[in-house]
Amino acid sequence: MKSLFVTIMLLLFLAPPCFAAAPNHAKLRPYTGIGVLVLSVAPGVEGERPEPLYLYHEPAISRLGELNSGTVPPYEWVFGMSSMKLLLIVTSRKGNWLRVVYDDAGREGWLMVQRQGAFQPWESFFKGQSARLLPGLHKQFYQLYQQPGSGHVSQLGPKKGFKIIKLEEDWALVMPDMNSLGWLRWRDEDGRLLIGLERVITIHKQM
Repeated sequence: MKSLFVTIMLLLFLAPPCFAAAPNHAKLRPYTGIGVLVLSVAPGVEGERPEPLYLYHEPAISRLGELNSGTVPPYEWVFGMSSMKLLLIVTSRKGNWLRVVYDDAGREGWLMVQRQGAFQPWESFFKGQSARLLPGLHKQFYQLYQQPGSGHVSQLGPKKGFKIIKLEEDWALVMPDMNSLGWLRWRDEDGRLLIGLERVITIHKQM
């Protein structure tokens, strides 16, 4: 009887806790890279399909296949959603070639964009935009400073929006309201994004 009790206790001790097997549904914030590629996926003037974009292992070498908008990482919770725009994180650049993250697994490939898209460094993409901190951040990232990392001013609320004035390295100068100005981090030490757009991306039809 004693040996049975010891066996049961050993099994309970060695068994992994049930919560360890629970799936993690938290969204991973994307790595920032060097900027964002904004692609137009709207039909052409006569309704024609946009020209296909092909991914390569290296610029113009070893084609991986056509870029599939259905497998592109879903960044709607970061940048908003538009049926006529597709956003890709750009990790590096060689001339007219851009290295982008093209699926949820984090795989990367090179592509050349001509008329249907435009590369924007983060500085120009975020400048003047209404933004917000992404959900689920550590408290330290809600701190607002007089200078990057020094002179604590205040703490932003989780849902508090702000206007981005400019970016400097890992920091953003922001305006939470007309009477306050301060610095906060826009990406963390690992290079992951901390902020997103407050409003959904919209497209204005050109006449």
